[in-house]
Amino acid sequence: MNATKILAGLLLVLALALGLGALLLGRQSANRPAAPITAPSSAAEQAAPTFPVVVAAKPLAAGQRLVDGDTKLAQLPVAVASSFSSTDQVQGRTTTMALAADAPLFEQQLISGLALQVEPGQRAVSVAVKEPMAAGHHVRPGDFVDVFFTLDGKTDEAQVDTQTRLLMARSRVLAYGAASVENPPLTPAQRQQEEQEAAKTGSNSNNAARRNTQDGRNAATAVLAVPLADVERLTLAERYGQLTLALRHPDDSRVPDPALFAALPTALQPAAGKLAKGEQLQDMDRSFAGLRFKDLATGADSKPARRPPAATVASAPAPTAPVARPRTVEVYQGASVQTVRY
Repeated sequence: MNATKILAGLLLVLALALGLGALLLGRQSANRPAAPITAPSSAAEQAAPTFPVVVAAKPLAAGQRLVDGDTKLAQLPVAVASSFSSTDQVQGRTTTMALAADAPLFEQQLISGLALQVEPGQRAVSVAVKEPMAAGHHVRPGDFVDVFFTLDGKTDEAQVDTQTRLLMARSRVLAYGAASVENPPLTPAQRQQEEQEAAKTGSNSNNAARRNTQDGRNAATAVLAVPLADVERLTLAERYGQLTLALRHPDDSRVPDPALFAALPTALQPAAGKLAKGEQLQDMDRSFAGLRFKDLATGADSKPARRPPAATVASAPAPTAPVARPRTVEVYQGASVQTVRY
């Protein structure tokens, strides 16, 4: 019995000792500063962010068409506004200025506008237009027109007859007034929406003037895509005659056959021996040789009609009427015969 009591006392003392030790350890842990908990991070996440920018891989000349190897992609620490993030965006574009190696490329440094709408072998030429001579200002960018040329025969450059003929067939209109194929006029739905917004803000007058200009109602010029060989013909015709733009259906692709007509002589003649017998100047050489107005007006093989001087016309004798011969008839009355003239 006594042994049991002694054992129970020892167990109680041991339990009290263990509880006291646990209490002391808990207090020490609470007084220690807690270590910060950090998540594991990679080296790429710790590095500063970069931005892809297209730069010149080598010095580039003005007017150079960009091909593989002319540009490369660089990683810059800051984003560059109005730049390119992929070399595919500038492939085939043409520079407007010289660029140094590693210089970023911007949209302003690459050719844009109507020049990109002109096909190889063509030129964009501006001509003056008036409402009666331009389908009543119903011409729109992208339309096709026939250009007719009219001479009144009163020019001092050459004595020619009054004439009207087709100068160029199926010429594409790149721009008409302020509107162009890149900045087309508003559609009816867009115009209606703009008018509704203008009515709310009270700016109808200014918007109406802008719409008239963009729609071509106040147009003074038209820009046509003209084959190089026809540029001098168009400029001479506008200078000495009157042009008329005839609107045609876009599916009508008929054009005259130039092989049916004799080639017009050039203003400049090639040097002796430079061309083979029967060979004609072509392409850029033909345009460089130029064209005279009198040849444009009268053709290659015909001579201009000469007007007789006024004095010659006044002194020319008037034609005399032919004298009719008298005719006779014999009238028989019984035994008598009578001759009657009439």
